[in-house]
Amino acid sequence: MEQGISILSVSFTDNGGGAANAASRIQVGVNGLNNAAIRSRMLVKDKRTASADVVPIDAFLPHNVFYHIGDWMVAKIKNKIQHARWNRYPNRSKLFMSDLRSTYIGGSLHKPEYDVLHLHWINKRFINLRELPTNKPIVWTLHDSWPFAGVCHVPYDCRGYEQQCGCCPLLGSKDSEDLSHQVWKGKAQAYKDLNLHIVTPSHWLAECARRSALFKDVDIRVIPNPIDTDVFCDGDRAEACRVLNLDPTKHYILYGAVNALTDPNKGFAYLLQAIEQHSWPQDTELIVIGANAPMPELKQLPTHVFTYIGGEQLIAAYRAADVMVVPSLSENLSYAIMESLSCGTPVCCFNIGGNSDMVEHRVNGYLAKEKDATDLAAGIQECIAHSTEWGTAARESVVRKHAVDVVAKQYVELYREVVSKECSMI
Repeated sequence: MEQGISILSVSFTDNGGGAANAASRIQVGVNGLNNAAIRSRMLVKDKRTASADVVPIDAFLPHNVFYHIGDWMVAKIKNKIQHARWNRYPNRSKLFMSDLRSTYIGGSLHKPEYDVLHLHWINKRFINLRELPTNKPIVWTLHDSWPFAGVCHVPYDCRGYEQQCGCCPLLGSKDSEDLSHQVWKGKAQAYKDLNLHIVTPSHWLAECARRSALFKDVDIRVIPNPIDTDVFCDGDRAEACRVLNLDPTKHYILYGAVNALTDPNKGFAYLLQAIEQHSWPQDTELIVIGANAPMPELKQLPTHVFTYIGGEQLIAAYRAADVMVVPSLSENLSYAIMESLSCGTPVCCFNIGGNSDMVEHRVNGYLAKEKDATDLAAGIQECIAHSTEWGTAARESVVRKHAVDVVAKQYVELYREVVSKECSMI
C-alpha cells in the first residue's frame, strides 16, 4: 500500500482572483480524486470560504490583547520604514509591486505535520521567505514573475531578473543597488538552502523562470491551471441573452477585466483602435465588463456596460458573445480566456505570454500580432464569422487540458515524485 502523503498549500486567500481560484481548484481536485493516500490542506491569511480543508493563520496566533497591541505597533514601525524606502522613488510606476514585508504567522509553516509545502500567491505582506522550511520539498506554482524578479509582478520588456535586478524601470531608478536589487538579494539568500520545485501554468512563464538568475538551476515544469468545466460550460445562447437583457439576433463582442478601462496592461486602448479602424455591421454590439471609469462614446458600436457581474451573469455573458477579446499586453494563463473557451466562445487576443497555450490560431480563436490593432480587428471579424465552429473546438480544448481532475492528477504525480526524491536522499 502506498504511504500517505500530506500536502500543505499556502495562498493569501482561498477565493477571489485567478491565483486564489487556481489554488483552491487544485486542492479540491487533489482531494476529489478519492485517493486516501494523498490529502491536501490550505493555509491562508484571508479565509473566505467555509471549507474545513482551509485553515486561517489566526488558528496559530495568540488571542490576547497584549499580542494584538504589540503586533499593531510592530506593523506600524515596519510600514514606516518600508514607506520611507519606497518614497525614495517618487517617479515609480503605479503598477502593483511588492517588497519582502511579511506577516507574523505564529510558526504555522512549521507546526502542522505535512510532507510537501505547496506555495501559490503569497504576497500582500503574507509569507516571510526566510521562514520557509529547509527540511521539506517545496512546490511553488508561479502566478506571476515576482518570485524570480525584484519588486515587480509583471516585468514587461525588462530583463533585469536575468541578472540581479537594479536600475529598475518601474521604480524609475538608475541605481544598480536600488530596492529591486535589495529585494532580489533577499530572495537569493532565502532560496539558497530550499528544496524548490517550480511549476508554471504557461510555457512562456516557464521560459522566463529558466532565464532568471534565481531559478536557472531549479527544477521547472509546466502544469496548466484548472477550471471547473461543469460550471463554465456552453449553454443556450437565447437564455443567456435573456439573463443580460440582450437581443439574441445581434452579434456580441465581449471585453472584460478588472479595472478594464484604466489598467494599461488590459489593452483597452488597442480594442478602441480596432473598433475605430473598422466599419461594423449594424447587428454587431459590444459588451464591456469591469468598467471602472466613464466609458468613451463609440459611434461604431452600441455598447452594453457593466461595472461588475459574476456568477450566472458572467457565464451568460460568455455564452451570449460571439467572441471574447483579450487585448492584454502581458498574461501568464488568463482565466478570462480559459473561461470564455470553456463556455464555447472563441477568443481573439494578442500572441503574447501564455495565450498560445490556450488559443490555437484559427482553430478555437485568433492570435493577433502583438500591439497590432488592425490585426486585432481582423481577428475579431474572423471569430464572429466562425463562432460556432471555433466555439466547439474551444470547449473541447479546455475539457481536454484544463478540467480539474486532469490538472489534479499531474500535481499528484509531482507530489509523489518530490517525496520519493526526498526519501532517497535521507
